[in-house]
Amino acid sequence: MIQSEKELLERIVEIKTRIPETSLLLFRGQTRLYDKIRSGRARPDTIVVPEVENGWNTIVNRLTRKNSTTKFNQAILQHYGLPTFYIDLTSDPLTAAWFACNRYQELEPTMWIGNTFRFQDETTYNPIKDEKGYVFVLEIPDHKEMVEKNELFDLTREDIFLRPQHQSAFLMLDQPPRLPNPNSFIIETLEIDRTKFTCSKTLKELFPNPKNDKGYGSLLDVPYVQLPSFYFSNKEKKEESEANDKMSIDMDKFFVVGKRAIKIPIYIEGKDDLFEFNPKWKDTVIYEPSPFRLWKTENFNISQIHEGQNGVFGDTAKITMSPIAFNKLFSDTTEPELAWPLVNSNSIFFTKAVLDHDKVIDHEPPYVGIWLHKDNNLILELHLVADEEEMHLRLGHAFVLENNKLTYVRVDKECDCGKPDDHVHILTSLLKMHALIKRQEVALVQHAFGIDNWFVLL
Repeated sequence: MIQSEKELLERIVEIKTRIPETSLLLFRGQTRLYDKIRSGRARPDTIVVPEVENGWNTIVNRLTRKNSTTKFNQAILQHYGLPTFYIDLTSDPLTAAWFACNRYQELEPTMWIGNTFRFQDETTYNPIKDEKGYVFVLEIPDHKEMVEKNELFDLTREDIFLRPQHQSAFLMLDQPPRLPNPNSFIIETLEIDRTKFTCSKTLKELFPNPKNDKGYGSLLDVPYVQLPSFYFSNKEKKEESEANDKMSIDMDKFFVVGKRAIKIPIYIEGKDDLFEFNPKWKDTVIYEPSPFRLWKTENFNISQIHEGQNGVFGDTAKITMSPIAFNKLFSDTTEPELAWPLVNSNSIFFTKAVLDHDKVIDHEPPYVGIWLHKDNNLILELHLVADEEEMHLRLGHAFVLENNKLTYVRVDKECDCGKPDDHVHILTSLLKMHALIKRQEVALVQHAFGIDNWFVLL
């Protein structure tokens, strides 16, 4: 087993003598030995939401203004917390050895107290001083061709995002059998004796402070998203009595927890490091009226209103629109493709949020959200109207979406306003979402607390 950095580097020199000069040597450090090295997204239990695939890419392009490819941006963001189809590699064997000798750990988040109680995710790496670590050595003969095909990414020259640069980072796409299997490039597995091996690299060197890493700092400016106390308590509707439901709703008026809309943890060696990351006045929280934050506890059944239609409100996908995203949807004067958002659901509940700057929220009842249900090309519109205590269902209209146009159709039960054309503008704006996501005008991300079928439009 390898016991020192000097011994490791000598071993790498020896390996290089056995391969062509045109080949690229890359390395990967792991604390454990698995049958295969796989990316987080390539594992069988991964669920892909098509619209969310573009979300992080949009956020990065806003920061860099480079309009880089989706694959390149995702490769960068893998180093900041985004699960992707990429394998982390490095051109520096000492960096790989550090990852082989240090175990990743998610820490209890710190809560900043304000109008919203904001959670800041924190992580660290702890040195391991027992057993063995592993450094995989990969030989990439056709590395230039793989870079051209966006199968391999060299992130060592990034200027805005410093972390990949400091880690001498490369990433390889991991989607076999369509692409070369990363495991097929492994030519040797080196064992590190962690009881004797001392790393010269440090956490602060490999994970630069966001004050220096401008890309990282900008990601930490992304708004927070509130979480109702009901979900914070990890309680399910079916397990709650009416009394407990009422208590949760009452708590939600006064106790709101927020988490950053995209999961970007701060890497720290100790809690003292947090003094450098105090929340800023410009930190904002995407905030909704409390009844809408409890949408999964409601049980409106669309079949009771429209015969032959199946859909329960609590099972609906929910999209919370930030003020910026809302304005983009409703002020866009182009005529993009109208399409149902690809969120793996034929029912969507749209709500408009406000931004809270640690001051009084300007929400005033009644609050209105829109519930759309799709059956082939038929779209049924329902309105959820709420005060601080409960929600009520109001009828909307029905429309057919064909040839990029919404056409009103009369149904037995519908809104009695007599002005269905006024509703067309609202639905048209909402159904622009898919096109604006593709154009990277808006970004759809999973809810920060991982609540099923809850998305945030940024």
